[in-house]
Amino acid sequence: MQQLPRPREATTGYKTQMASVSKLILLAFTLVYETDIRLDTMDARNVTLRNFDYTGGDDCIAIKPRSYDVSVQNITCHSGNGPAIGSLGQYLEDSSVENVTVTELRVKNRWGFYIKCWTGALVYQNSYESEYQPRGGGWGSVRNITVENLDVTGASRAFHITQENGDDGTHGGSSKMGIYDITLRNVTGTLSGEGNTIPISCSDVNPCEGIVLEDINHVGSSGDTATLTCKYVAEDGVNGLGGC
Repeated sequence: MQQLPRPREATTGYKTQMASVSKLILLAFTLVYETDIRLDTMDARNVTLRNFDYTGGDDCIAIKPRSYDVSVQNITCHSGNGPAIGSLGQYLEDSSVENVTVTELRVKNRWGFYIKCWTGALVYQNSYESEYQPRGGGWGSVRNITVENLDVTGASRAFHITQENGDDGTHGGSSKMGIYDITLRNVTGTLSGEGNTIPISCSDVNPCEGIVLEDINHVGSSGDTATLTCKYVAEDGVNGLGGC
C-alpha cells in the first residue's frame, strides 16, 4: 500500500482578523495513519463558526495559540478526541487564548470539551508529532471561556482541564499558562461508560481561578452523577459540584 502524504488541518483560521464559516460538513478518514484533519484557529481574531458537522480523528475543533474573540455555535462531533482549547504552551511563545464562546455542542466521541496546556519545562518528546524535540515552556493565559448547552451522549468524559501535556513525570504543576474565568453550563446526556468524573488539573505556578460549573446534569452509563477532582487550583478556584 502506498503511503500518502500525511494530511493536516483541512480548514484553518491562521493569521485571521475576521472570518465566518457556516454549514460545513467535514469527513476525515484514516488511511495508513491517524489523520489531523480538523478545524483550527491560530493567530486569529473575530472568528465565527456555525453549523459544523465533523467525522474524523484527533480534535474536531482546536482553538490554538493567540486566538481571540472566537464564537462557535451548533457543532456536532461524531468521532476523534473532541473539541479543545489547545494545545497551548507547546513552544516557547505566548500561547494565550481569550474570549471564546462555545454553545449548542453535541459530542459523541472521546471527550465532550477540554482545555490542554503543556508542562512549563522543556521536555524531550519521543514522538513524531513533536519531531522528537524538547517541547513545553510556553506562557500566557486562557481567559473568559464559556461552554454551554453541551450534550455528551456517547462521549467517555464530559469536560476536563489538564496542564501537564508532555510531562515526563518530573515537572508536575510547572505549566506557565494561567487559566481564569471558565464557565461550563448546562451539560446533559449519558456517557458511554460508568465513570463520570470532571478532573481539573492546573498549575502550581499559576493556579486556576474562576472556574464555574453550572447545571451539570449528565450521567454515566449506570446513572452516576458527576463528581469533581481538583489539583493545583486556587482556594475556592472552582465553584459547582461541591467546589474546591
